[in-house]
Amino acid sequence: MNFLARAIRFLSGRSGLWLGVALLGLIPWLDAGAVPAEPRTALVIGNGAYGDAPLRNPVNDARDMAAKLRELGFQVIERFDADRQTLRQALREFEQQLRQQRGVGLFYYAGHGVQLKGQNYLIPIGVDIRQEFEIPDEGVDADAVLRAMESAGNGLNIVILDACRNNPFARSLGNRGLARMDGPVGTFIAYATAPGSISKDGTGRNSPYTQNLLAAMSIPGLSLEQVFKQVLVGVERETGGGQVPWVASSLRGEFYFLPPAPATAPAGPLAGPVPAAPPAAPAVPPARPSTGEPPAADGREPSASLEPDLAAARDAGFSISRREISLEAYRRFAEASGRAAPEPAPGAGPDSPARVTWREATDYAAWLARQTGHAYRLPTEAEWEYAARAGLGVYDPGGQGREWTCSEYRAEYEGQERRCASRPPEAVAIRGGNWRAGADPLSDDLSFRLAREP
Repeated sequence: MNFLARAIRFLSGRSGLWLGVALLGLIPWLDAGAVPAEPRTALVIGNGAYGDAPLRNPVNDARDMAAKLRELGFQVIERFDADRQTLRQALREFEQQLRQQRGVGLFYYAGHGVQLKGQNYLIPIGVDIRQEFEIPDEGVDADAVLRAMESAGNGLNIVILDACRNNPFARSLGNRGLARMDGPVGTFIAYATAPGSISKDGTGRNSPYTQNLLAAMSIPGLSLEQVFKQVLVGVERETGGGQVPWVASSLRGEFYFLPPAPATAPAGPLAGPVPAAPPAAPAVPPARPSTGEPPAADGREPSASLEPDLAAARDAGFSISRREISLEAYRRFAEASGRAAPEPAPGAGPDSPARVTWREATDYAAWLARQTGHAYRLPTEAEWEYAARAGLGVYDPGGQGREWTCSEYRAEYEGQERRCASRPPEAVAIRGGNWRAGADPLSDDLSFRLAREP
């Protein structure tokens, strides 16, 4: 138990319950098994005054983001219409402040950005780029942001890139958008649009992405992942599916811009802040009864005890699990294969959905196929859509849940990807409610259900 937790327990016993509650209310973010009070540091950049391709909203976006972050307890370094030297100096100042403060680091950039040979570059004001080979000399390598955060040694980093707006170099380079980046453990990277796609500057004060992000950050009790789910749904709706935000995460704990509101005083000993009650979940179908079969000679579990509850789409030639694969089902796979099971979210039980990466979901399907002798896999996007429309199982009534499919996502498709990817694609089609989108296969916060072929 860390020092702060011991102090809170002491004060709650010696100085009254409400002093402990007051201290807990000051805690800005919660991580599993710990209750640290962490400083927050942000660098906010807004570049719009480009000579050849000016943008109307990035400075507005950056100003509004800086103001919001200050409301949320961040110390903010801000730069507007920054040239290359100014941007690099700001990044150096950001790294030094992070090194001193540690805690949570956040980098926000609004402006032009391009990729070259899989590398992303942020475009400063005042550059003179005529040919592709000049980009590394004139732009600022986006990986420098990740290197600065890693050098500072703080435990949680957030990078938000509202870039790729009306690529000024489209004639010579093409509209390639940004490439996916991989950050160190403890990093959350959010893109305004999917890899290789272009985002919109917007016609109002803010871009569609930043407008939705500012709104979601203001909602108490949303975890970082939930904030960006709200952003995804809002941006996709406002742009008619033309822009799909994207995230890549290696976080293991929870972060809240605004923590859940504390509940009324608990009757028993102080155990920490009580998160807001989650929305009521759909009724859970009764567990499949045990068959009483003994284990097989090779040590495998009886297949009937592993089979998910399936609904048959007879005229479509497949069956699909009525619910997402549960934490308990995934735990059995994890134990059998010697890997770690995902940590359950607060309040989750053994029947709650397992939230894993795309590879972990496909590995589970392959393991279940070996155990049962049936051809299990993730459903295609088209199968998921068919099953949801036909009412074959329980689906998120609010439309906020995100589930893996086996289909590769391509922005130019109108949905209904039917082909299963044999290896992790750059983007996977995901489904939820009545919407579809793409997700980085490395994301580890999506649930999944399985399809079975005859």
